[in-house]
Formats: sequence, C-alpha cells, structure tokens
Amino acid sequence: MQQEKVLWLTKGVAGLLCMGLGLSIFGEALSRKINGDGWFWIGTLSLVIINFGLCLMFDSHNHQAKMVKLKEQQGE
Repeated sequence: MQQEKVLWLTKGVAGLLCMGLGLSIFGEALSRKINGDGWFWIGTLSLVIINFGLCLMFDSHNHQAKMVKLKEQQGE
C-alpha cells in the first residue's frame, strides 16, 4: 500500500506540474502566433505536454482508488 501512496502523490504532482508547463508553453505559442512568428511546433509541444499531464493525473487517481480498495480489504 505504501508503494501505491508514493505513486499516487508522485504522479499527481507531476501531472499538475506538466499541466502548468504545458499551459505556459501554450501561452508562448499563442504570443508567437499573434506576432506572426513560427508557432506550430511549440504549440504542438504544448498540447503534448498538457495531454501528458492529464494522463498522469488520471493515472494517479487509479493509484488512489487502489489504495482505498486495499484499505477497505484490510479493514474487513
């Protein structure tokens, strides 16, 4: 159960950090597009990082659910 808790916290925090990073990069891509500079590749990178952050957060939720299930099984 300790491993599930570590994975839950690690993936949750990493997911939030990736979301913030991806949104910051997205802002940079938007700024470049408004100024007429090249924005496609940095915009694509931002979307990849945002989606990766979402996947990490959803996966951390799976670890939390496993942890709750293990607690319920041990309590019975």
